[in-house]
Amino acid sequence: MPSGSSPTPKKFVFKEPSKQLRRGKACLNCRFHKIKCNGVRPICGSCTRRDEECEYTGEPSRMKELEQRVTRLKARVRELESPERTGSAVDSYFTTDAEGLFSVPGPPTRSNSDHSSTSRSTSYDPLLGFPEPSISIITMLLNNFLPSAAQFGFFLHIERFKSAALLKAPFGDTSRPSAALLNTIYLWGAHLSPVDALRSNESVFLNRALQQVSVEIPSAIHSTAQIMHTIQAEVLLSTYFFRKNQLLEAEFHLNGAVSLSQSAGLHHIRSDRVFSSPVVSVLMETEIYLPPPQDVIEEGERINGFWAVFCLHRLLSITLGNSSNCFARLDNPCVEVDTPWPCEYEFGLYDDGMFGHSTIDQFIRDLGSHAQTEPAFDLSSYAKAVVLLYFVTGMTDKFKRGLDSDAYTTFQNDCVWFEGLITRFHASLAPSDGSLVKSSFLPSSPGHSFVHPSSSNPVLTHLLVSCAYMQVQKILASCGVADALQRCISTARCIIDTLSGMNQLGSPHLHPISGTLCAMACSVFGDELAGMEVLGDWDLNDLG
Repeated sequence: MPSGSSPTPKKFVFKEPSKQLRRGKACLNCRFHKIKCNGVRPICGSCTRRDEECEYTGEPSRMKELEQRVTRLKARVRELESPERTGSAVDSYFTTDAEGLFSVPGPPTRSNSDHSSTSRSTSYDPLLGFPEPSISIITMLLNNFLPSAAQFGFFLHIERFKSAALLKAPFGDTSRPSAALLNTIYLWGAHLSPVDALRSNESVFLNRALQQVSVEIPSAIHSTAQIMHTIQAEVLLSTYFFRKNQLLEAEFHLNGAVSLSQSAGLHHIRSDRVFSSPVVSVLMETEIYLPPPQDVIEEGERINGFWAVFCLHRLLSITLGNSSNCFARLDNPCVEVDTPWPCEYEFGLYDDGMFGHSTIDQFIRDLGSHAQTEPAFDLSSYAKAVVLLYFVTGMTDKFKRGLDSDAYTTFQNDCVWFEGLITRFHASLAPSDGSLVKSSFLPSSPGHSFVHPSSSNPVLTHLLVSCAYMQVQKILASCGVADALQRCISTARCIIDTLSGMNQLGSPHLHPISGTLCAMACSVFGDELAGMEVLGDWDLNDLG
């Protein structure tokens, strides 16, 4: 050994002293293989190392326990499917035996084949079924999701979708919604379920939805319904991951929805432009032709589908700080949106001779023309509010990066002009009378606006507009505009009070952007408190 080098320390391994088992106390597996057994229960050391089933004499085997549990599960499923069972009975079933019901382990038989966890969760769960649950569970999942569907970007006609989903046709049949969309809806139904036992099995439907989406994207170009269903599934998956704060996954599925919608030309519906070549799919490099819609409902689904993708893209970009490098962004200068604003399409509100051109730019021009409109609220109000917030967020980012002296005055004038746009748009939103929750309102608007907690989209629209107004006032306050800071703080308080009030009254599930809006409002107070600490001024009355 070289001089100066320290000897390598010996590694000591502690060995449990062997204990002589009495005759007949070893497990059956060790007896069969004639190997030493330490008698540890429920699984001895030898079976643990060999990853084998351990069974002792006089006790029911693990396989027997699983068989008994599956038998109980099947009996429960039959009870659920019986027509005389009521809703309360179903709820009591889930709540009384939730732990035992959904703790079913993997398959009892051992195999060296690649038997994935997904196949285990589908093949060995009678309640969730495979490839889809029973009709009674499907109905329960649909009823959990559809009342709040529009809040999460569902743009298909609800009655048509529900009728098709409940058809007595095989899973994957063309008369029913696509397999990816159905599994995504089942995922949302489990996610929004008030029953813990269903929520604990979200991963089953999530795995199925992800597998089906990956299969359906290449084949979506061959069917109009298929491509719309795939876009819908991608929007809902993106919103689901957005809600779970898994932003990378949310962005991934949003990119798929954006690419498919652009490839199908959904941003050019009723456009007055002349296109010399068909649209080419970004994903498959294949030409996609969408035939004319069969009726106003199908055309409305396409229009609303584009705006669902557009709004989700804008809101996720705001949450990510506009720093994400999406490969299928809507910010490309070559992407002009001519599609008309969404509306109640089943009533035939689109004239046959109506064409669109630069829809968003036209909205900004009309809003800046001081044209007075009667207060109203329609499906387009939400999309327009998203447009305004996205523009203001871009202005905020530009201001944070810094401006030279020449651009400073122009930028401040733009902020004042945009403040007027937001104020006029807010005045065009009709309040809902006799409600319980006060929505965020602009201090410059007369009176207070009220929105019922069941009307989640109007609430969210008011929150988006208020947040846009708050950000403009924050910029103007930094520019030294009088009273801008107080208006900013007052609006931030309204945003937080609205979200808090909705939570206390048990309002419907809100879009995940609500968390981002709340964080924006809280940052106003954080920035102001930090400024007070620096200046040594701790008068909290200044915060309203």
